[in-house]
Formats: sequence, C-alpha cells, structure tokens
Amino acid sequence: MAESWTAMQAESASPSTSSPGTRPVWWALGAFAACVAMTWTAGALLQTWRFVPGLVLTELLFFATPAYVALTRNRQPGAAPDPCFRPPRSGRDVLWTAGLAVVVTMVAVAKGVAVRQSLGLPLPTQLLSWPLVLALAVPAPLAEELLFRPVLQRAFATLWRPGTALLATAMLFGLVHGSFARFPETFLLGLFSGVVFLKTGNYWLCVLFHALANVLGPALWPVAAQQPVLFHPLIGLALTAAVLALAWHWRPPDTRLRIWRAHLRWALFGRNESPPNPVGGRAPLVVFWAGTALMTTLVAFVTVAEVQHVRAVKQRTPGGPQVRQRDEWRLETNAVIVVRSRVEFEQWPATRASWTFALGYPDAKVTRVEVAGEPVETRVAGAGTFELVWPEPLPPPGTVEVYWEMPVTMLEAPERGFQIRLQALVPVNAFALRLALSPGCGYVFERAPDRREDTVFSTSGNWPARRIFGTCGLGLRRATPAEVAP
Repeated sequence: MAESWTAMQAESASPSTSSPGTRPVWWALGAFAACVAMTWTAGALLQTWRFVPGLVLTELLFFATPAYVALTRNRQPGAAPDPCFRPPRSGRDVLWTAGLAVVVTMVAVAKGVAVRQSLGLPLPTQLLSWPLVLALAVPAPLAEELLFRPVLQRAFATLWRPGTALLATAMLFGLVHGSFARFPETFLLGLFSGVVFLKTGNYWLCVLFHALANVLGPALWPVAAQQPVLFHPLIGLALTAAVLALAWHWRPPDTRLRIWRAHLRWALFGRNESPPNPVGGRAPLVVFWAGTALMTTLVAFVTVAEVQHVRAVKQRTPGGPQVRQRDEWRLETNAVIVVRSRVEFEQWPATRASWTFALGYPDAKVTRVEVAGEPVETRVAGAGTFELVWPEPLPPPGTVEVYWEMPVTMLEAPERGFQIRLQALVPVNAFALRLALSPGCGYVFERAPDRREDTVFSTSGNWPARRIFGTCGLGLRRATPAEVAP
C-alpha cells in the first residue's frame, strides 16, 4: 500500500492532454487586484457612511462583480455549465462541512483570543444586530467564496500543486481583511474553506462553511470575553486535534495510505481527481508575490497604527480600562419610554462594594438589573440614585444591564422635538442612544414619519470618562390620525 502514495503523486504530476494556459491566472489576479483596490478605498467609505448597507454593497460590487467578470471571460463558448455550481453530491458532505465549520470557528476564536491578549487589545463583547448577522450570513459568503474558490484557488492550481494553491489562496483571504490581529482567524477559516473546495469541488458547500463561521464567530466572542477559560490555548489544541480528525476521515482516498503523515497530507491537500496541468510561467508568479508583499506591508502598517491608537486611548483614560454605555429606548403606546441601558466594562470597578448609578430623570424607576446576564438586587441610595448589590462569586468582567422606564412627559421642550439630557448611569468613555417607536404609540419622527427607529446620539471612546454629554432633541412630534399605525 505504501506504493499507492507514490503512484498517486505521479498521477497528480502527470501532464494532461490540454493546457489551460495562463489566461485564467491573469483574470484571477486582475479580479483580486480590483477587489483589494476598491474594497480598501470605496468600500471603506461606503461602510463609514452606513455600515450594514455599505458592507452589502462592498461585497456585491467589489467581490462578486470582479469574480463574475473573471468567470465569464474564462468560459469557453458552448461549454458545459461549471460543475462547481451544481448541488452537493450527498447529504454526508453537507453534514461534514457543517461540523468542520463549527469546530474550525471555535479554534479560530481561541487563536484570536490569544492574539488580542498578547497585544493588549480588548475582546469584542457586543452582540451583532440582526441586519448585520444577515449580511454576514448571506451576501458576504456568496461574494467572497465566488472570488476565492472558483476564481483564485482554481486558477492558482494551474500554477502550483493543489495544496500550494490552497495555501496561497488562504493567505490572500487572510490579508484582504486588513488586520494582522485578525489574520490567524481569517487565514484558518480561508484554509479550511479551501479544503472543502478541494475535497468536494462544490461552491455551495464553501458558502455553507463560510456562512456558519460568520454567524458562529460573533456569537462566540462575548462568551470568550466572559469565560476566557473556555478558549484557553490548551482547549485550542484539543479542538485543533478534532479538526484534523475530521479532515482525516472526510472523503478517504481511493487507496488507503499506511504512512500516517502521507494520509494527513492527503487529508488536507489531496483529492481523488487528478489536478489540472500546471502551466508554470514566471510572470504570474512575480505579480502574485509582488502584490502579496505590498498587501502585507499595508496590512502591517494599518495593524501597528490600530494597536498604537488603542494603547494611546487607554493611557488617556483616567482609571484605566474603558467603560461604554448603549441605551435602547422604546416609546410604548401608553406614552411610557421603556429603556435598557447596557454598560460594558473591560474591568469591573475597583470599589464594587459601594458602586452606584444614577438616572437622569426624577420620575424614572428601575424595573430590573442584571450583571453578566444574571439578575441582581439594587438599593435606593438617594433621589434617582441606586446602589448595586454585586453577585458572589463575581463573574468575569462583562456587562451590567439596567432596565428602567419613565413617562414621555418627563422630557423637556415638546415643541422642539422633546429635548433630553444625555446622561450615562456612570462615567463612561462612549455613549450611544437609539430610539424605537412602537406601532400606534402616537408619535413619529418629524423628518421621517415612516421610520420606526433611529440612532439619536453616538460617540466614540476617544476621550476621558464622563457622565454628562449635553442635551439633544429626539426629533419627535405627535402623529396625525392618518399617521397613527393600526
């Protein structure tokens, strides 16, 4: 059986009857260059304008469009439909892809935790909004996998062996996300998405892998921030072993391999079908490595700037770690504003025994308080001031959520759109307020009566902690009978 591996290598290296030429490689490199140039410029501006719509437009215009042009240019007239776009061949492949996506994503988050802790960067703690989750689950995988699998990975396989083409594509996938802090995660996800394409030759399974990773990854980050022991490097090693075991048993080779190193190499980089004939040529290789070196330099520069910025902000922040508050106000039909104030801590306050928070309105009342998702008690400490009873044992640093409500009549200047005092519960470095209107509440936004919610105020975290952020108007007015929703 040992000779079978040698025979398989010889078969893979044997030239095919027709050479595909270097034209697919040039179109693939051109599509990727256009993607990088437009994503890092126009795409960044679009996402600054409106993040979720900008992200969707970036994926469709700057990932999917160049990929589609490269595919159509390389397609011969009268050729059969591309087999990679056919439905998956078996349900077993679907289940195997889903299982591999779950375990690989857990390994990627564990590696991301280690990198961020080594650089002194905070761990993401915010749950993503549903529009953003939907954007990450549908257009992003469809567009990115279209560029990286049928276009780039398949074109590189005409220059190198399939395993080398897979590694090159995964490296570009990691770099295009523009951050070395995220590179271990994105490289790993790009690598195993390429393994799925190598084993199955199916674009839709790669989309499934990518979509599951994009949804599961953001859901795991708050867990990693609150329970870091679950993402310890040793846990990451155990999960890595599980990933290799899945790859080992997925689509075994036509002939069994006795040498375990040969079997593992085949599990990650081999396939039953003979690869396309490498065409060679120095020009595509020179362009590839020159472009990769330029991308690496730019990503390194941006990453260093980001890390220095985060550290400078921490040094300017009295008391050390940042505290952020996000308020979600909802105006109900009984003219009562129901509020959830979410205060996010990088570290718990040092004086927890007497930690108090204050509401900025006299008739406001607290209905519930949770620390790291668990309900806790509060005591009245004064007019509008409440003392928090911390749980024992104290959970890892995370979030305090205060649920409270007040009548809309407590707001000032109704004739000017209802003025409010922007006051955080405790001194914070960043503050945001979003207002939603319940159907039939009797109020509408003056400038956009059809809109049901709006971000009223939002700051960054680039200044020292404070509690008062001034005043602003909600932009509300009473609805006319025709504007009141049924």
